[in-house]
Amino acid sequence: WPVRGAIFFFFEFTRRSPHRARMSVLIESVDLEALTKIDGKQLKKCCELCIHNFKATSTDKKLFSRTAKELGMSTAEVGAVVEGLSGFFLACCKKQLSQSNFNVVAQTLKLPDGYPAILYKFYVANVETIREMLSKNSKRLPHYKSLNWRLELEMSSRSLHHEIRPSFLLELETDDGVKEKSELMQCDFAVLKQFGNQLETALKDLNSSHCRRMSTYIN
Repeated sequence: WPVRGAIFFFFEFTRRSPHRARMSVLIESVDLEALTKIDGKQLKKCCELCIHNFKATSTDKKLFSRTAKELGMSTAEVGAVVEGLSGFFLACCKKQLSQSNFNVVAQTLKLPDGYPAILYKFYVANVETIREMLSKNSKRLPHYKSLNWRLELEMSSRSLHHEIRPSFLLELETDDGVKEKSELMQCDFAVLKQFGNQLETALKDLNSSHCRRMSTYIN
């Protein structure tokens, strides 16, 4: 396969029974063409720069310029290599690749001899740093914590006599990992029943093949 626009296929086997296994294909698209145009020394230096970016969470343009001058490369060339390396390391960390799986991926990409060993050395030494960066910068969506409810009955009013009007007061608590949030809602039984039906439909959709596939791509 050509390196440009490389597609990573990560094969995961999940044992369901003694005789059956499920294989899911996890895909990441990373452009590593720039790596084929540099030597081992340049690759190591670019790996160091890539890891520095992860730790600093920003690009140091002056450091890029100094590195490019030291390696006899243009700033754009160094940037292309570091961008490819960043995508590669991020993909590997997301899938938590073991050494054997890492080697399979590296062989599939047909990188020059010695390059997979260099990449794996930097990957293993900095995998926790990259995962920590992913955790801090990933979008945190609020998740359910608790739901409190109260049934209220309006027995009568000036305009309506001898007519009971039931309603529900709901307090929904969510947590986004940073702070908790509470929302108050009021609805009648018909709306609450419709809300419950929608939740049941959503739970069923979670088990669909399409939803599992999209979850794999996002995560």
